[in-house]
Amino acid sequence: MGKTTKKILGTVFGLVVLLSAGVLVKVHLETRKMSSADTGKIVGGVYAVQDSYVNLFLIKAHDTYVAIDAGNDAGRIQGELRRLQIDPEKVAAIFLTHSDPDHIAACSLFSKAVIYLSRAEEQMVNGQTARFLFLKNKLNYPHKLLEDNQIVTISGMEIKGISTPGHTPGSMCFLVNGTYLFTGDSMGLKGGKVTQFNKIFNMDSVAQASSIGRLAGVPGVEYIFTSHYGYTRFNQTAFGNWKE
Repeated sequence: MGKTTKKILGTVFGLVVLLSAGVLVKVHLETRKMSSADTGKIVGGVYAVQDSYVNLFLIKAHDTYVAIDAGNDAGRIQGELRRLQIDPEKVAAIFLTHSDPDHIAACSLFSKAVIYLSRAEEQMVNGQTARFLFLKNKLNYPHKLLEDNQIVTISGMEIKGISTPGHTPGSMCFLVNGTYLFTGDSMGLKGGKVTQFNKIFNMDSVAQASSIGRLAGVPGVEYIFTSHYGYTRFNQTAFGNWKE
């Protein structure tokens, strides 16, 4: 290998390292802006489980639970469930808002749960679509695919999937019993007002803005629960000027 080639390769490597470092710093700074909800019962049968900067939620139905997402660290989640005195084996289903690693870690902990994922998100876990450059998501568990507006009934609880592309192509929000809206990373909250999620993490922020407009038109919502920015009681000003 000639000196010129080595010099070029060295320069390219250096640029890649600098770029990667810059991205990691930006990711760290954006993550510090997040404000997940503390572990505990919120309203009705809804429980928040805090896993560092992210929440998963559990909704109780009779003697079973439905999980919205599965967090970032299975060990930490297990400890939080002990605090809540919730047996992970009583979780009957996990509805994943998308397939990013900080939303799927405890899938193995809920050993008896059926996992649901948006059909449009399947491209993110089957190798078809990269999350960022050459990085790809993985979901090494059997799962069922959901269509937009599909309703699944578990222990008398109705969970409706609403397609909200933007953060990822197959991001999906879940409306539970027509009143509780779980949005994953499809939006943020600030002062009780809906905001876009951190754009550095979105694959298509324009599409996400449109998806938020769609959510603004969902009737009957009483509470909005996000994965990284807590929750709010719904009111007419929550979505501000968002339009579908």
